[in-house]
Order: sequence, then structure tokens, then C-alpha cells
Amino acid sequence: MITGAIAILLGALTLAVVEGMGKFYPAKRTWLRIRSRHGRRAARAMRERIEATAQRRTPRSLIIVLAVLVVAWIATAPLLAKRWWEVVLDVSPYVFVGIAFLRIPQVLRKVADRMRVYERDAGEDPDQDLDDSDEGPGAAEIAL
Repeated sequence: MITGAIAILLGALTLAVVEGMGKFYPAKRTWLRIRSRHGRRAARAMRERIEATAQRRTPRSLIIVLAVLVVAWIATAPLLAKRWWEVVLDVSPYVFVGIAFLRIPQVLRKVADRMRVYERDAGEDPDQDLDDSDEGPGAAEIAL
């Protein structure tokens, strides 16, 4: 019973981390630090990767797999020598994790939009290519 309570707590913590990231990340100060240490190309590349990740369908696929596993686990309750409600209690942490998976694309879109606002505040156009600058190859091009 204690391990179930800990698992429920960790599932809720997972959801809280995802929601907190959508609410607070990156702070203006953090974005400025990323930009000053790695350059504006790297900060732009980071935003573009976050936007690309928000478009992927991986979280939806993981939710489907998770739901199938939960249904199978509940269906095999008699084989586990448990009652169905005990198994439902055991899989309840997966509800929090499933909700976190559902929220990931929206959270990543919020993060990318926040970074776009920071770019505009810095006097840049987030939709304009950075190829015309005199900065030379940035960290994003070197990493590729």
C-alpha cells in the first residue's frame, strides 16, 4: 500500500513538472542567459526544436500504449489474486502520467510562444532567417 501511495505521488509530481514547465519555463532571465552564453542562433534553434517536438504524435502514441496496458492489467485482475478495485488503485498513477502525456504538446507550444515573445522583445523577428548576419557559424551549425 505504501508503494502505491508513493507511485501516486510520483505520478502527480510528473504532472506538476509538466504544468510548471508550461507556466514558467523559460523565464526571461534564463532565456537571456542561454542567448548570451550560446548565441542567438542556438536560442533560435532551441525554440525551433521545441516547436518541432510539439508537432510530433509520440505523446498520443504513448497514451494509447499506456491505456492498452492499463486495460490489460485490470482485465487480468483475477489472475493476479486481486480484486478489480485493487488493480484500479494500482494503476491510478498512470492516470496522472497519461494526463501529463496529453499536456506535453500544449505545454511545448506555450514554451515556444514565450520564446518568440522574448525574441520580439530583443528586437528580432522570430520568423526571419538568421543567415544574413555577420555573426558567423553559431553553435547550432557547429553541432550539426
